[in-house]
Parts: sequence; C-alpha cells; structure tokens
Amino acid sequence: MVTVQSRIEAVLSPLGIEVGFAATHLQSGANVAINPGILWPTASVFKVPVMVEVYRQAEAGRFGLSDRMPMPDEQRTVGSGVMQKLAPGLAPTIRDLVMLMTIISDNTATEMLLDLVGAEQVTATMHRLGLHDIHVVLNLPQLFAHVYHLPLSPLPDYAAMQEAMRTKPMDYDSLAFAMTAENTTASAADMAKLMALIVQHEAGSAAACTDMLAVLGAQQLRDRVPRYLPARATANKTGTFKGIRNDAGLMLRGPDDTIAFALFTFDRTPLPLDDYRLLAIRNTLVNDAMAETGQILWDSLGRGE
Repeated sequence: MVTVQSRIEAVLSPLGIEVGFAATHLQSGANVAINPGILWPTASVFKVPVMVEVYRQAEAGRFGLSDRMPMPDEQRTVGSGVMQKLAPGLAPTIRDLVMLMTIISDNTATEMLLDLVGAEQVTATMHRLGLHDIHVVLNLPQLFAHVYHLPLSPLPDYAAMQEAMRTKPMDYDSLAFAMTAENTTASAADMAKLMALIVQHEAGSAAACTDMLAVLGAQQLRDRVPRYLPARATANKTGTFKGIRNDAGLMLRGPDDTIAFALFTFDRTPLPLDDYRLLAIRNTLVNDAMAETGQILWDSLGRGE
C-alpha cells in the first residue's frame, strides 16, 4: 500500500544520508516520522528556540522588543548573515535582530541575542515546555571553533575564524557534529512540537506567538521543504553546516489545516575543502529531496491519503 510515509521514504532513502523527520497534521493527528527521537545537530534551526526565549524574557519585562542594541565589533560572527559586513555603530532593535536571525539566518544577530538571553535559559525554557530533546549548549563561535579545531579559550577573533573557513576542512568527528546533548541538538519530534506550540499559542502568550509566527512567515530561505508550496503558506527556519541541511516549520494550508514539521539531514559524504562542485551537487540532491518531501506533505498529509 502506498502511503505518505512510504512515498517520503522513497524520496529520501536513495540519497544515502541520515535522516530525522517528524510531521503532524495538527487537526487530524495524522503523522509521519523517520528516526523522530534521535538527536541531530540543529545548525541554525536552534535559532527558533532562541527566538522563543527572547519573547519570553521580553514579556517578563527584562527588556523591550523595541529596545536598541549596538553591535559590538567582538560579536561579529562568520557564516550566514549581513551584519558582519556592516559598519560599526549599527543599533537595531531587538525585534530587528530576531527578524535578521530568522529570515536570513544572520549569525551576528544570533550571537547578540544569545548573549542577551543566555543559552542555559533557552534550554531551560524548552524543557519547561516539555521539549526535553532540544539542547542549546554551544553558541556559534564555539561551534566554529570545535569544527575547525581552534582554541576555545579565548575564542578566536573574527579574522581568525574567516581564515579557518578559507583554509581548514570541517571535521565531522568534532563536537559540533555530535548527535548528543553535549552539542546544540534537537530531535525532529521535539522541533516539530515547538513549531506546533507556536502556532497553537502555547510557546508564549498569544501576542508573542502571533508575532513569532509572523517572523517565521517572513522567511527568505525557501529552497528546501517550502520550495514548491504557495507563497505565504509556510513559516520555517533552515539550518546549514557542511553535510547538514535542515528545515523546520509550519505549513498553513487553510483555516484549521496546519502541518508542523522538522526535517534534519546529515550527509557524511567526504567533501574536500576545494571540491566545490561535489559540495554543490550533494547540497542540490538533498535540497531537492526536501522539496519533494514538502510537496508530498502539502498534498497528502491529513487528507485521507
């Protein structure tokens, strides 16, 4: 019998990658899963728990979302985002930082927010929500230091991190890729549940959850699960490291017709530092499969197929 589960497995299995996947149609309870309880390196998907904690602390009165935060030079962070390339003196609002962290995965904005709220507090809030398989342990500079075998104390500065990215391969055996609670990790099941809690107004107040959903819905990185889906019908957050292609979010098919999903992938294909063609080919294969998975979920999950 052809099912949603078997169709998705047929898309993902030929790639020879490791997969953690969970998706639930919130109204009917229909679900599909592959290794849903295993911990996976989140890459930038951990920025969703950071966002939840920012809103929690804002509602507790610790700061206001309209407060402005100057960008310290020492918080410039390599990888994705634009803030690292901008001139000193920039002072976005905290909500601006949340937006940048989420919709273009800005790493500098993330570091500013994580320093503000604290990684331990992010994890504690996830656990209070019943999401015991979400762990925010290593920040981005620590992840990059582990993956390139750089000193952890003191952490390398921005220039040293840039040089490492140009000259060093990422080490799949480093802590940054560990599938354990000592790394920044999550299970697909709990990350999908977090997305459900946001749309159900259970990850914070109704006002906070509504605004978080608006931020996720402004996502500009839509080449994975949402690629073939209607504009403005998804709210998601991607995560990327060499060999890691992740996506988690919500499909908003209509009133009372919502799918929460998380799809984590780990492609352990050896990727030499200078073989950009192989890297592009593998990334495209995985992204294409994620997009096909999204189409199957949209067309079929919770619709009696």
